[in-house]
Amino acid sequence: MTSRITTPSPADSPADDRAGARVGWAQSPVQLRLALGLAALGAFAQIAGIAIGLVDHGPPPGFSSFPLLLLLAALPPAVAMGLVAGKRPVVGAGVLVGAALLGPGRLLGDLQFLVDPLVVSRPEIMVPTSLAPLHAGAGLWLLLAGHLLAITAGVLAANRAGAPYGTPYAAEVHDEVKQRSPVGLVAAVVAAFGLQLAPFYSGNAFLLAEGLIDSPWLGRFALLVAGIGVVGAALVGTRGAAVGVVLGVAAIAVPQVAAGLWVGLLEAAPGPCVALLGVAGLAVSVWVTTRDEQGTDPVAAVHRIAGVLGVLSGLSGIAAATTTVLAVDGVEQETFSNRLFLPAGILVAALAIPLLIPRVAAPVRPAFAAALASIALAGTSTLDAVVTATGVGAPISTGAAVWFTAAAVVFAGAATITVLFAGNAERGEPQDRPLDLALVAPLAVAGLLAVGAFGLPVGKARGLVPPGIWTEFRLASLGLLLAVITVVVAVALTPASRPHRAGALLLGCAGLVGVRAMEYPLTSARAIGSVPGPGLWLSLACAAALVVAALMVLSRR
Repeated sequence: MTSRITTPSPADSPADDRAGARVGWAQSPVQLRLALGLAALGAFAQIAGIAIGLVDHGPPPGFSSFPLLLLLAALPPAVAMGLVAGKRPVVGAGVLVGAALLGPGRLLGDLQFLVDPLVVSRPEIMVPTSLAPLHAGAGLWLLLAGHLLAITAGVLAANRAGAPYGTPYAAEVHDEVKQRSPVGLVAAVVAAFGLQLAPFYSGNAFLLAEGLIDSPWLGRFALLVAGIGVVGAALVGTRGAAVGVVLGVAAIAVPQVAAGLWVGLLEAAPGPCVALLGVAGLAVSVWVTTRDEQGTDPVAAVHRIAGVLGVLSGLSGIAAATTTVLAVDGVEQETFSNRLFLPAGILVAALAIPLLIPRVAAPVRPAFAAALASIALAGTSTLDAVVTATGVGAPISTGAAVWFTAAAVVFAGAATITVLFAGNAERGEPQDRPLDLALVAPLAVAGLLAVGAFGLPVGKARGLVPPGIWTEFRLASLGLLLAVITVVVAVALTPASRPHRAGALLLGCAGLVGVRAMEYPLTSARAIGSVPGPGLWLSLACAAALVVAALMVLSRR
């Protein structure tokens, strides 16, 4: 056996291999420091341009937007400088790169002020009150120059930022982990799609709410280029680029959300929210899957991906529970079908967060897998109401809750596949375990109670015909059927499973049944004279039986 001993030089010593702990502002490449200066100058130019005015003698903005726009413009260079000062220069450079990927789209969008300010849907800049022609002001040129400076800063900060090979900065760039995960790419595509949708709903004839299809040709190119920039950040796959693209999308979408909330005759639309949720998912996916640069456990990485998907599904569910499902002639209608998303979203998000922590991810995973069925339970209920209402022929339109419902269901489906993969990878060789007869009774009782809990209505009222499994089988019935199958399968698998995993699985099923029980207090007001139905009492009894069985299983560790 032969061995080779290499004496490290000062330039590539072990200390330098950990460049992220040593390289600060003084040791950063000159080109990176120049990029930071240009980014700061670009942010100042954007802020000054907005303060001077993008339109000569133009109408005022729809709300006091200047503090918000100032913050959004200053964040990318400020975050990048903070990371460099905190001895994370490669991540700081990535922030400039990620923000620059949105620069061309923002530049093209602002060029519309030069072509025809009247067709620009930017209530944070101005809200027209007539069709009198408007002309670009001096501030527009400063704003465009600011975008060009930000793009230039991103180009200078890319790759090694001009650092020679062998330097600590170049070594850190070489060692940087890139994560081009399918989850991050899907999240980026979702964000890009959200950018193409209408920025808000408008009842103002002088302020159009135009998405990709209805925008003028320059606006269409701007939206497409911005979407490509988001996907490009997912392909770059670094932590800094993920943060930078979040800040870039926020600069586009946050003013749109604010306008929908605060400007008269405007309403918030799902597009900007979808874009923000998508880039948030991209950033979380990249950060949690690149935590350990070497020796990463593949199962732990899958747990983190499942955790990200679960958090996104839970947040989307909570958003679906708090937004509009249906509107008649533009008037929002009170609905009850989406209210089940509130406990379901909280349950799924609460169980998804531990999956991001390696020490507790594996024990919590079975509970999380069972709880995911609650998203399908709430989602099919919401979509069933939409299908029923839109089929009557009235002028009914769907609201943002439908988009959030679709997002929650998609994220939950992806999370289910991911946790099943993780469980299969962790299970290893099958083992023979003796059947514990003491568990048969509570497990059998829990399974029978689950059939009644999901098969019978939780509330009764005159004229109320809820969906069921044996009668009134509708779209919502699919969620009920999936939920009861989840509980029955979990009960059947418990005797052959490892005690700590089986106990967690039963507790997750108890949470699922608890979500079903919450349906009555959340939706009882939909019918006059509503009273608890047999499904409510059976749900409470089933949840109690599952908890008892879980405690019995865990006590046999």
